[in-house]
Amino acid sequence: MSFVQFLRVLTKNLKWLIIFPILIAILVYFLTGKLPREYESGTTVYTGIASGYGITSGDDAPRADYFTINNAFDNLLATVTARQTLEDVAVKLLAQHLLLEMPDPLILSEKSFTDLRNTITDERALMVVPGNFSATIEKITRYKNSSTDNIVVRLLSEPKGHYSLSTINKNLTASRKSSSDFIALTYKSDDPGVCLNTLKFITEVFIDKYKSLKGSETVNVLKWFEARLKDAAAELNNSENKLKDFGIRNKIINYYEQAKAVAIENETNETDYYKELMAYEAHKRAVARLEDQLESREILLRNNAELNRLRKELGVAHEEYERAKIYSNSPEKISKLATKVDAIKQEIRLWVLQYYSLNNTIESVPMNIVLEGWLKEVLAMDASEARLQVYIDRRKEFDRKYNEFSPLNMQVSRLEREIGVAEKQYLEILHGYHLAKLRQQNIEMSNNLQIMDSPIFPTKPLASKRMLLVILSFLASFFFLLVYFIARELLDTSIKTTTRAEELIGLKTFSALPNRNSASNSLQLGRMENTLLDYAVSNLKIELENNPQSSNNYLITVISSREMEGKSYAAQKLAEKLYQLDYSVLFISNDDNIEDAETDDRKLRTLRYDITSRLFSAKTEENLLPEFSRVNRNAFNFIIVEIPAISINAIPNQLIKNSRLSLLVVDARRSWTAADENIMKLFSKAAGDDNKIMLWLNQVEPEDLENMVGSMPRKTKQARPALKQEETEMEEATA
Repeated sequence: MSFVQFLRVLTKNLKWLIIFPILIAILVYFLTGKLPREYESGTTVYTGIASGYGITSGDDAPRADYFTINNAFDNLLATVTARQTLEDVAVKLLAQHLLLEMPDPLILSEKSFTDLRNTITDERALMVVPGNFSATIEKITRYKNSSTDNIVVRLLSEPKGHYSLSTINKNLTASRKSSSDFIALTYKSDDPGVCLNTLKFITEVFIDKYKSLKGSETVNVLKWFEARLKDAAAELNNSENKLKDFGIRNKIINYYEQAKAVAIENETNETDYYKELMAYEAHKRAVARLEDQLESREILLRNNAELNRLRKELGVAHEEYERAKIYSNSPEKISKLATKVDAIKQEIRLWVLQYYSLNNTIESVPMNIVLEGWLKEVLAMDASEARLQVYIDRRKEFDRKYNEFSPLNMQVSRLEREIGVAEKQYLEILHGYHLAKLRQQNIEMSNNLQIMDSPIFPTKPLASKRMLLVILSFLASFFFLLVYFIARELLDTSIKTTTRAEELIGLKTFSALPNRNSASNSLQLGRMENTLLDYAVSNLKIELENNPQSSNNYLITVISSREMEGKSYAAQKLAEKLYQLDYSVLFISNDDNIEDAETDDRKLRTLRYDITSRLFSAKTEENLLPEFSRVNRNAFNFIIVEIPAISINAIPNQLIKNSRLSLLVVDARRSWTAADENIMKLFSKAAGDDNKIMLWLNQVEPEDLENMVGSMPRKTKQARPALKQEETEMEEATA
C-alpha cells in the first residue's frame, strides 16, 4: 500500500477512527473508577556471582565468562519465581496473619483482617499454634497436604488474594541491576503491611532455597566420589595383596633385583669356568709332555695303587676345598680343607721320591726335577678339574634358577600392571574428590547472599494508572481499528478504480460515475459527475470521428454482465448530457422506473420496451418497440439502447452487431470473476469487429476518481458560494 492509499483510508474512516477510540476510552475511564490503590516496596540483595571472592579465586583462576554469569543470574531469578518458593511465602504470610488477634497496620489492614476471618473460621483452630510461628507454619503445611480440596489449597490457587500464587508472581518483580552483582526485588499490593511482609518472606525463602540448591549440587557428587574412592582403594589393596602372596609363594623379595643378581652371578661363573677350562687344558698338555719324558717309569708309578688312591683322595679334597671357597663357607672349614689338601700332597711327594730312584731323564734332566714338574702339573690339573666340576654344577644350578624365574616375569609384570592401573584410578578419583570438596567449600563461601537494602514500609500509594489505561485504550483501539481498515483495504478484491478495471477486464475506459452514496458533499459529487459526463461525451465524439459512417445517427448500446450495475442511470445521464450539448437523442430502456417522455423541442425522447422474444431477433431499435411507438430514427443524432443483463438474458446478436459503440457498465464495488470473463468473451464474439466495446465504471469512490477529474474543492467557507452557484446553474440547465 502506498502512502497516498494509506492517507485515503485514513481520511475515509477518520470519523470511526476518532469516535470509536473515544467511546472505548470513556468506557475504560468509568470501569477503572474503583481501581484499588497499590503500594510498592523494594529490596536489594548482593549475590557476589560476577566479582565475588572464593577459595578458587586468584590471579591464575580463570574468569567466568559472560554466558556463565548470565546463566547463574537466570538460575537465581528462577529460584525467586519458582512455585515452591511462592508457596512457602504464601504459607508464611498466612501463618503470620492467622496468628493476629487484631488488625495491625504493619502486618495486615483492618479490611484484610476482617476478610481473612470471614474466610477462615472453624479451620483456624486446626492450623494455629498461638505464639509459635514455626509450629503454625508446620500445621498449615500439614493441613494443606492433607487433601486436594481445603481452604488453604483454595487460597493458594484462587486467581486473586494476598495468598494467591498467581497474584504473588504477578506483583513480584525480580531483575539484575545492570551488570552488577545486585538483584532488585519489588512487590506491589493493595495493603502496605502485606506488601512489606511478603517481600521479607520472599527474600528469606529464596536465599535459603538458593543456598540449599547450590549446596546440594556437590553433595551427590561427593557421595559418588566417596563410594568410588572406597571401591578403588579396595581394588588397589586386593592387587597389592596378590603381589605379596605371589612373592611369598615363590620366595621373591624383589624380583628384578634378584633376577639381576642371578644374571650377574651366572655371567661371573661362566667367565671363571672358561678361564679354568683353559688352565685345565694347559695343565693337561704339560702332564702329557712330562709323561713322555718319564716313559716306562710313569707306567710304574701310574700302576701303583697307593699313589692312585692318594691322587683320588687329593682330587676329592681339592674339590671340597674349592667348593668351600666359591660358596663362601666359614674360614675354619676352608682352613681345615686346605690343611687336608697339603697333607695329601706331602704324602704323595714322599711316595714318589721313595719309588723313583732315577735321577735323570733321557734329555739328561735330573729326574727329580722332571718328577717335581710332573707332580706339580698333575696336582694343578687335578685341582683345575675339580674346579671345573664345581663350575659345571653351578651352571646346572643357574639353569634351574632361569627355568624358575622366566615364567615368573610375566606374572610379576601382570600383577604390577594391575597395581599400577588400580593406583592410577585411585589417584584420579581421589583428585576428583578433592576438587569436589574444594568446590563445595567455595560454593558455601561465595554464595553468601546478603540483603543490602532492607524492605521499608510503604507509606504512600503508587500513582494511579487510570489515565494511563485510558490513553492506552484509546491508542490501542485506534491502532486496531486502523489495522482493520487497512487490512480490509488490502484484502478487498473489488474493482474500485478505472486502472484496475482496465487490467482485469481488458477494455479501455469510456468514463466513470461516482458512488452516489458516498459520504462526500453532494455538491462535490454533482460537479464530479458533470465532469465525468463531459469526459464521456468527449470520448464518444473522438470514437465516432475516428470511425465515420454514412448515416446521420449513431446507435449506442449500453450493456452489463449482471443486474443492478446502474446502466439505466448511466445511459439516462449520457442522453441528458448530449441533449444539453444540443444533440437530439433517443433513449430506449427496459427499466420499469423509466416512462415514455419527450421534451418540448422533441430533441430528447425516452421510450420503454418490454423484454419479449422480439428482443433476441431485433436488428434495429425499431424492432424493440410496439407498433404504436414507432419513431423516425433519422430525426435523432444518437440512439441509446439499454440491453438487459447478459448473464440472465440472451444476447440480441444482430442489434449488438449493428451498433457503433457498446458501453459495458460495471459496478466498481464488486469483483470481476471468471463468469464475467466468459460472458465478455461471448459478447465480443457476437459484437464483431465493427462494434467497439468500452468500459464505463459506475459507483466509483470519489477519491479514486482524481486521476480523471483532478482534485475536487473541499467543503470550506470560501468554496461554499462557488459550489452553491454551480449547483444552481446545474439545476437550471436540467430544468
